[in-house]
Amino acid sequence: MIIISMGNGKGKTTSAIGQIIRSLGHGFKVCFMQLFKGEGFYGEQKILVKLDNLIFFAFAKEHPCCVKDANLDEVVNQCYFAMEKLEELVNSSERYDLIVLDEFNVALRDKFIDENKFIDIVKQLSRKSNVIVTGRGAPQSLIDMADLVTEMKEIKHPYKSGIAARKGIEY
Repeated sequence: MIIISMGNGKGKTTSAIGQIIRSLGHGFKVCFMQLFKGEGFYGEQKILVKLDNLIFFAFAKEHPCCVKDANLDEVVNQCYFAMEKLEELVNSSERYDLIVLDEFNVALRDKFIDENKFIDIVKQLSRKSNVIVTGRGAPQSLIDMADLVTEMKEIKHPYKSGIAARKGIEY
């Protein structure tokens, strides 16, 4: 099954983490791969890396839109390494019940990874795993091939009132 969590509202990663917890609760093996989120900063990383049956990878830990000093070439290289890791998962005899590709929609939207290659890899992965792809900007081709698509829609957000991100809520 291919699941997409997209949209401009909060909750895409949070939803995927809920699915991870559900899967781990059934003894499933999970691979969690994140883009654009610095390691050890986000609460989910701190707890998930401690859990059995979960492997965690982080690539391109800074997005140029969010971090002024982010090196665009390094971001693109890190996204390339993430794609290489996905190809390894396709070709590996190791099987995961769930693979979560967090913020990969953003990498697709910003052209940091090749859309056609990514679609091909996700199709291959979905033959042996459930795959969740999160982030804003999911391309129509990914939406079309997915089995389940949920759009998170922002109605109101505290940022717009000048309230800063809160530990344990946004990160």
